[in-house]
Amino acid sequence: MNRKIQFWQNHFCWFIPFISEHYPLTKFQLLQYEEILDWDRIKSNPFIHWDNQTKSCFKEKLLDARKIDYSLEVAYDKMMLPNYPSANEFYLREEEKAVGKIYWKDIFFGIQSDFLPLLDQLRMNYIWEFGCKTSSFTNHSIFQFTPLTSDFLVKYGSGLEWNLLSRFWDIEWSFELLQQFEDYWVTEQLIHNHTAFNFCLKDDLDDEFIEKVLS
Repeated sequence: MNRKIQFWQNHFCWFIPFISEHYPLTKFQLLQYEEILDWDRIKSNPFIHWDNQTKSCFKEKLLDARKIDYSLEVAYDKMMLPNYPSANEFYLREEEKAVGKIYWKDIFFGIQSDFLPLLDQLRMNYIWEFGCKTSSFTNHSIFQFTPLTSDFLVKYGSGLEWNLLSRFWDIEWSFELLQQFEDYWVTEQLIHNHTAFNFCLKDDLDDEFIEKVLS
């Protein structure tokens, strides 16, 4: 666990956006980490309980922040499956009587596919189409393809389109893979990748883990 703590301490630029947008931060945590959180992503976080007192406390931060617009994201994965909370059914960390309360750890963020093997050249064509917005994702043969493996990433290394791969959900994401290629990932793209968050960080996250990383 210590190596993970150290890894995320070395990658604040990934850790802060991930927890700001996805973790059910409490009012105390918002106060404690107010100056280092990403408030644009805090505003987009559906797991924070915004009672009137909390809204008032952070009014200026919220007014200055913009809500992340994922309609412009090329590689936007479906945010949370299968239990994405609706407007009337959401996770409330600080309110025990919340109707339809969802346990955060059980939420599946993003998509990871499990498809058939695919030749390397076809993989690259797939990624290129994906990045150029030329594919029709609802009715397209690309959904017969397999997730990209670490072996594939090792084989092609620096020659790959890491700008695209960093926001691409259909990789066999894991903390080990994130660590293995840490020098290649593009921050501006990775922090929009909900699947990377799901498989690389979410299972380790709790209040104690966050405190250790940010201490």
